[in-house]
Amino acid sequence: MTGQSRGVEDILMERLRTTQDIAAANVEHLRLSQIASGLMVLDMKAEEDGTSDEESDAKRRETYQALERCMEEVQRLEARLSSLDAELTSVTRGDDA
Repeated sequence: MTGQSRGVEDILMERLRTTQDIAAANVEHLRLSQIASGLMVLDMKAEEDGTSDEESDAKRRETYQALERCMEEVQRLEARLSSLDAELTSVTRGDDA
């Protein structure tokens, strides 16, 4: 080997790490989704009571922004996983590219 292409073992190890990172990002997304759901319940109660809370508005915005960032991270990691799968396919087929 010339050192230009990685071996199957290296690709599989990176794929495993990436899969673990996707799982962790999905756990975080679920956690944030649960927080967002709780905030929605509190918002419904506030509507019933005719009250509004700037602190909960800020918390809701913060949570939704965190959800968006988390989803972007999941998508980035899934794209990385797809790239690793393509690399693995190439190496196992013996392609040079």
